[in-house]
Amino acid sequence: MFKVPVLLILYNRIEETHNVFQVLKTIQPTQLYVAGDGCKAGNMLDRSRVYQTRCVIQPAWHCQLHTYWQEEHLGKSQMMYQAMQWFFEQEEEGVIIMEDTIPSYDFFPYCEELLSRYRNDEHVFSIGGTYLRHRSRKRYNKRLKKGGSSYYFSAYATTWGFATWKNRWKDFTLSLSQYSNEDFANMVSPYMRKQKQKIYWLRRFAILKKHDIPYWDYQFNFHIWAHQGLCITPYLNLVTNIGFKKQPKRKIRRLKRNAYPIMPLTHPTKIEQNFKEDRYMFKHIFKRAFLYLFRDWLTEILPNKNEQED
Repeated sequence: MFKVPVLLILYNRIEETHNVFQVLKTIQPTQLYVAGDGCKAGNMLDRSRVYQTRCVIQPAWHCQLHTYWQEEHLGKSQMMYQAMQWFFEQEEEGVIIMEDTIPSYDFFPYCEELLSRYRNDEHVFSIGGTYLRHRSRKRYNKRLKKGGSSYYFSAYATTWGFATWKNRWKDFTLSLSQYSNEDFANMVSPYMRKQKQKIYWLRRFAILKKHDIPYWDYQFNFHIWAHQGLCITPYLNLVTNIGFKKQPKRKIRRLKRNAYPIMPLTHPTKIEQNFKEDRYMFKHIFKRAFLYLFRDWLTEILPNKNEQED
C-alpha cells in the first residue's frame, strides 16, 4: 500500500485512463483523489466519453476514494487549478498524475522519499518525474559510479507527473496581474545566464499577460520563480506521456521517453540550479513549445469563451 495521497486528473481519454489506473492498482494508494473535467456543451460523443472515462475508476483495494466531478467543461488549465485547490484543501502533500501518462513503479517511492526529505526546505517547490534528454539505465549507472546523483535541481517544473506540498502551492493563481514587467524581469534574472533566455521569457510573459491566457504550466513556473524556488528533475525519465497520438511526429519523437527504475536514490550534496541541464531544456523544449501553446489555446480556450458568451 502506498501511503502518500495521489491525485489523478482526467477528462475523456478512456483507454489512457485505463492504462494509468492499472499502475494505481499495483501501488494501491490508501488515499486516492480523482478529479474529472466536464463534457463540452452540446457534444454528446464527448459526454459519453467523459462518463465512460469516469467509470474506469473502480478501486478493488482498500482505500478512501475522493471524487471531484465537474459538470461543465473548464479546459485543462482551469481544471488543473481547481483540482489542485480541492486536493490541497484536504492534504498537506501529494503526488499528481494525469490521465495520459504512465508512471513507472519507481516514480511513487521516488516521490515519497523526496517529499519527506525536502518537506521542511521551502526552497524546493516541485518534484518532477520527467527527464526529456535521451539517457538509458546503463548510462545512468555509469553516472552514479562516477559519483553523480539521481536527480538535479532545475528552474523548470515538469508536470506530467509530479509531487508537491500544500504550502508551496499556496497563493498560486492563473492570473498574472500581480506581476509587472519589471517584477518579472527581476524574478527570472537569477535563473537565466544568457540574455537571450531572459528576453525569451520576458516576451512570453508579456504575451500571456496581455492576452490573459491561462496556461497553468507556465504560470506554475512563474509562481516558483517569484518565490526563488527550484524544482527536482530525475536523471532518468520516470513518466511516459502517451497523449501525443494526434501530435506531429517530430514532436512525439522529441518528447516521448520510456520510463526506467531509479531506486534507490543517490542524493546531491547541494541544492543549487544545474544551469547546464536547464540550457538543454530551454534550447530543445521551451523554444520549440511556444507555438503549440497557442494552438492549444485556440482549440481549447476560445471555444469555451464563445460558449460562455452565447
